[in-house]
Amino acid sequence: MRYVRFLSCLTAVAFLSVLAHAECREDHRSNKSAGVLITELTLSGTHSVRANSAASSDMMGSCFDENSEELAERIRYLFQNKGYFECEIESVRIRANDPLAVPKVASVEAVVSEGRRFRLGEIRFEGNHAFESSELRDKFSMKKGDFFARNEIGGGLEGVRDLYTAKGFIDIVMVPDVVKSSEGTLVLSINVTEGRQYHMGVLEIFAKKELAERLRTQWEIPEGAVFDLRYVEKFIAQNRLIRPAEFTGRTFKSCGIAGSPLLP
Repeated sequence: MRYVRFLSCLTAVAFLSVLAHAECREDHRSNKSAGVLITELTLSGTHSVRANSAASSDMMGSCFDENSEELAERIRYLFQNKGYFECEIESVRIRANDPLAVPKVASVEAVVSEGRRFRLGEIRFEGNHAFESSELRDKFSMKKGDFFARNEIGGGLEGVRDLYTAKGFIDIVMVPDVVKSSEGTLVLSINVTEGRQYHMGVLEIFAKKELAERLRTQWEIPEGAVFDLRYVEKFIAQNRLIRPAEFTGRTFKSCGIAGSPLLP
């Protein structure tokens, strides 16, 4: 009987090893030949069922580096997406259930102190001149009174960046700061350094003459016009069928096709 049970265990381990190697629902590993596949997540010290569920659904079945600090930051991020801005992860323990698998099948146990749940008060902007604060505010989906969500703040900042880079402000820098109130609200203050506005310079395409001329006719930003940084990726996508096989985005940018030089 013991012999049969031992073989069953070996079969189960072998199956999990194959499964772990083949399936990562989401892969966040920096090294694809290592890391862990989380099959069980246990959170203790918390009171929020919804936040616990969100963390479990995001992490279960996904692969991560075998790094407790990175996993702690991931869990903290997920709680902050639910309004728990003060959330602290007291400890994270990784237990490999199948250390021979690649990635390792693992269980994770974390002790979480979620703290208070905050709502959004206001979003303020300082240093903006090219756009009105109301235009920048429209890039954030959260409304006043909504639970503060870290991921939605990140999405809003990306939206503001796209707005600026579309108008030639490619050096835009934003520094967000959060002020907590005793009423349980957060005021988000964003300091904006716009930098100068760039215009299209000379377009240079380093390729065979016929191909270079063909690509040049497809470029839509005229010399001297406000430079739209987003257009570069659009141009690459639109011309994917005629660009050389060895072409890469890195090559594209280094060749100066993004406007070299850019005129202030």
